[in-house]
Amino acid sequence: MNIHDQFDLLRTKKQSIGTPPGTIDYSGDYSDVDIKIEVIRYNKDKFQIDAESDIKNISKIISGSDFEEEIIWINIIGLHNKKIIELIGRSLNIHHMDLEDIVHVSQWSKIINQNDYLFSIFKMIYLNEDEIIHEQVSVIVKNNLVITFQETPGDVFDHIRSRLDSQKGQLRFEDSSYLFYSILDAIVDEYMLVINYISLRFNEIEMQIIEERSPNKEELYKLRKELLFFSNSIAPLQDTLRRFVIEDSAFYTQDMSPYYSDIKDHLSQISDSIMGYREMSNSLHEVSMSNVSMRMNRAMMTLTIFSAIFIPLSFLAGVFGMNFKHMPGLNEPKSFIYFAIFCITLASGMITYFKARKWF
Repeated sequence: MNIHDQFDLLRTKKQSIGTPPGTIDYSGDYSDVDIKIEVIRYNKDKFQIDAESDIKNISKIISGSDFEEEIIWINIIGLHNKKIIELIGRSLNIHHMDLEDIVHVSQWSKIINQNDYLFSIFKMIYLNEDEIIHEQVSVIVKNNLVITFQETPGDVFDHIRSRLDSQKGQLRFEDSSYLFYSILDAIVDEYMLVINYISLRFNEIEMQIIEERSPNKEELYKLRKELLFFSNSIAPLQDTLRRFVIEDSAFYTQDMSPYYSDIKDHLSQISDSIMGYREMSNSLHEVSMSNVSMRMNRAMMTLTIFSAIFIPLSFLAGVFGMNFKHMPGLNEPKSFIYFAIFCITLASGMITYFKARKWF
């Protein structure tokens, strides 16, 4: 689980408060990530992937490539190097407000049709060794060039790279708009895997509660918070995707309608699942609190019963322990035995009565 608060907008915005619009200043938590640049070139006949370390070469790649002959996908890992962002902005004539949104990672998901390029931001949520990772991914599409910006190494795009390499499906035969769809589809597919993981965790907590074991309340709280952040991440994506498919755009055609409809269906399914699991989390929390209350009541009932049994015995012991000179039975040799038998009989009778009433 993420330690920092995903809802702390002040934490992510504090660096930009008071600065001029368009200021490129990374607001995330991964300022120590090594900058990596992955360049993928492909068409129907070839596939090539390279690791590029020199940011000066990015401008040469953009300006020197023949986008009629091949599609180029540049994946940039690490957002804290403003030189890369500025260089791409100048090379592709990207608006400075879009560049600012790339590095300010508190943005909600959106897809914006600019004059000659498509700009979008998505929340990439995925699993890494049973830890839910939240990361902002920005995508710029222009001609047959696609540039993605992500905060940390590791993403959900390995299936896309594999399909390009093995030439499975139609990705190698389509233009950059289909690559953009594939990136979005990969992000949404990972949402479903994360929801499935959350479901399994809820099932484990539910079994702990049913078996009246103490559940991990910290984990239950974190899962409830993950669902809330998940819901707030998907709702803007559903809205912006709905607008995107009805607007006039060079990056969307009616041929793509079935593919985006499939994404919208998945988002609706995920949204419904989130609502269900949020209700389930509230129920589990209430049942957990109820179990704690019941265990406390049982403990109090047990203590009350023991008190009820020993109060009359204590009374009798107090009466016969008084130092009166004349008291019946004091001179009887077997008086203690009689007294012990009477106390045991009294206690046994009370226990039998309590059990008959099912008080314990």
